[in-house]
Amino acid sequence: MKIARIAGTPLEPSSPRRKSMKDSAISSENYDELINTLIAKTAYSIGAILGDGHMRFVPSYGNGSWYLVEVAGMDREVPERFLSEVRDVFHKDYHIIERTLNSGTKMYYGRTYQKTIYDYFHAFTHDKTEVPMEIVRGSDEVKRDFIAGLFDTDGTVKYTETWNGTRTKKNPRWQLGFSNTKLGLVGSVASILASMNVKVGKIHVYERGGYRTIYTIHPNLRTFIDAGFYFQIKRKQDRLLSYLAHVVGSETMYATSLTKDEDIVQA
Repeated sequence: MKIARIAGTPLEPSSPRRKSMKDSAISSENYDELINTLIAKTAYSIGAILGDGHMRFVPSYGNGSWYLVEVAGMDREVPERFLSEVRDVFHKDYHIIERTLNSGTKMYYGRTYQKTIYDYFHAFTHDKTEVPMEIVRGSDEVKRDFIAGLFDTDGTVKYTETWNGTRTKKNPRWQLGFSNTKLGLVGSVASILASMNVKVGKIHVYERGGYRTIYTIHPNLRTFIDAGFYFQIKRKQDRLLSYLAHVVGSETMYATSLTKDEDIVQA
C-alpha cells in the first residue's frame, strides 16, 4: 500500500487515484466559471484546512471507505463557518462536535464524511501542500476569506507590553505572524498579501530540534487591516479592534520591528 504523509499528521494511507475535476461531464467554457464560483464559496474553508485541518482516507472492503475532512480548535467560529460553507455548496448538514479535554479545555470539531467533499478539498489543497492558483489569482474578497481561514487556524496576532527607554511606562505592541513547514506555501501566502499592498517583509527561517525547518512571516498589521483582511475568530478580531482603537486615539503612530521588517507595530 502506498503511504503518503501530510505535514503535521501521522502517516496515513493515500487516497486512490481518481479523475480530475475537469474530466467530469461539463463543457470547458463553463468549467472556469464553476470553479471560481465554488472557490468564492469555500475560500475560508480551504484556508482553514491548509492551516490546521485534517484529511484522512481509510479504505475498507466491507462497509465502505471512510473519507474524513476535519477542522477543529478551541474557537467555535472556525468549524461553524466550515460546516456552513459545506452546507451551502454540498447540501450536506453536519453538526459541531463539542468535547472537553482532560485539561479542561473545550474543543470544537467540524467533520464531514462524504467522498465528494473529501475529493474537493483534497484536490484544491494538493493534500495540504499548496495554495490553489484559483486563490492566488482570485478576487480580493476570495483572498481575504482564504487568509482569514488560514490565519484563524494557523496564524497569530499577539499583544504584549514593553517598557519604554526610561522605564516610566509600558508601550503596547501588536504582532501578526504565520508559520509553516512548507516554504512554497508560505511564499504563496506572502505573495497574496503583497498583491493587496500588505507589507510582508522577508521570510524568516528557524530550525526546530535539528529535524524540522519552520518558515515564518510577520506581515505589517496596519497594512493588513487597511487591505481589508480580518479574523473570523472573535478573540483575534478583537485584537485588531483594540489596535485600531489605540492608534486612532493616539496623536502619532510609528512602526517598529525587532526583526527590522516592520513586523511589529507600536503605537
